[in-house]
Amino acid sequence: MGSDRIMRYSLFGGIITGATIGLPVLDFLNCFCCAGVILGGFLSVFFAAKDLDPALPPISKADALRMGVISGLFGALIGTAFHAIVLFVAGDFVLEMISSMVLEGDFEGVLPPGVLDELWSILESKEGFSIVEVVIHLFIWLIIGPLFGLVGGLLGYSFQQRRPPVIPPQPSNPT
Repeated sequence: MGSDRIMRYSLFGGIITGATIGLPVLDFLNCFCCAGVILGGFLSVFFAAKDLDPALPPISKADALRMGVISGLFGALIGTAFHAIVLFVAGDFVLEMISSMVLEGDFEGVLPPGVLDELWSILESKEGFSIVEVVIHLFIWLIIGPLFGLVGGLLGYSFQQRRPPVIPPQPSNPT
């Protein structure tokens, strides 16, 4: 498989991965063993296999793994861009949700002494957009994204292998 096709399908998987990394609500999908990142790697291989001409051999394991890793890298970059935009525009609304839950809830008897005060100090010191937070986000996902994208690429490869081979029709010899 050519490297331009690998990059094209990896970019597609990276967009899906990036959406699950950087967009609010979709990022909760990654709480389940980085399912969004695995999905991006899987879909990049799945759609590459689906678009492949039946006369050609199936995607090799090396190409599938390469697509998974590259989709994880693209996903880390795209997801960090999404995260930075959301953080800049809307602020860190997850922390705002946590602070509203702490305000509404009675955690005095549940949490150990001092934990609630520490949580309040963290929430009060947090400001909106932080370039350090974006760089840390990128660094973390540049490690996690390719690892779990690789798993998704491997799953896509195994799914592709289960398909029955398409045998092209043989020309008939009229005699």
